[in-house]
Amino acid sequence: MKRSSVASASRLLSSVVSAILLGIWINVLTEQRDEVGYLDALRVLGYGNLLLLGGIVVLAGHELLVRRLRKMEFDDLENGFELLRQGERRMLQEALYLVCALISKTLSVPCNARYFRAITDDQGETCLEQDRELVVLNIAMPREYGFTRVDINTPHIVSARAYRERVPLYEKLPVNHTEWYAEEIGRMIEPTQRWVLACPVLSLDPLTNRHDDGRPPHGVIVFYGTQLPPSSGSRARIAESLGYAQKFADYMCSTLNALELTRTMEGRSVPG
Repeated sequence: MKRSSVASASRLLSSVVSAILLGIWINVLTEQRDEVGYLDALRVLGYGNLLLLGGIVVLAGHELLVRRLRKMEFDDLENGFELLRQGERRMLQEALYLVCALISKTLSVPCNARYFRAITDDQGETCLEQDRELVVLNIAMPREYGFTRVDINTPHIVSARAYRERVPLYEKLPVNHTEWYAEEIGRMIEPTQRWVLACPVLSLDPLTNRHDDGRPPHGVIVFYGTQLPPSSGSRARIAESLGYAQKFADYMCSTLNALELTRTMEGRSVPG
């Protein structure tokens, strides 16, 4: 039997039982009151007052049962939302693997992929923080393990510029590109890295499902490698790869928007 059916049956049963108990008690009390008055009638009833107590207990028990059933329904709903979020997360990971393989094939070079989500620190500064799950590592780059986060205003960082400008970017890196960065940034970037392709994951309006210019991007998806694409037809290859990255970012936008809506629904379902 569904919990909603149990709650309905409990409501009906408790209403009937409490009405009977309270009705009997009122009738008996009324008869006694006519003879001795209210206070004396209560004393004369003695154990008959248990009818009143029983009616109150039935109503209180029903309320506790309903609250318990609502809490169980909320827990089930919360677990369902969590399973949905985990499923969406797995689909994003699988999609990232496919897009990374597609870009690698298009550029004819191996590549890695990683998502950096935008966060705001205690000082109100926006940073791009490395996501440890949304990542594809086909090329060993030991230095990037420590690349946990970077300020969006850090110079020469392609992902930060893509976030600020809200456009997909491709940039070829020179052999000495590590000399561009401040020391604390330079030691987290692999010297052998030769190119970066970055695309912002823009925010969507939940009603129109269009990009919301009034909200900052969710983050940036980045593809990168240590070998430059062949020079023959490289412009077309890069343009095609930027298109793939943009389509993944759009898919991720929609997914994150859906997850936002589930959190909103979950918040509205909290039992009172």
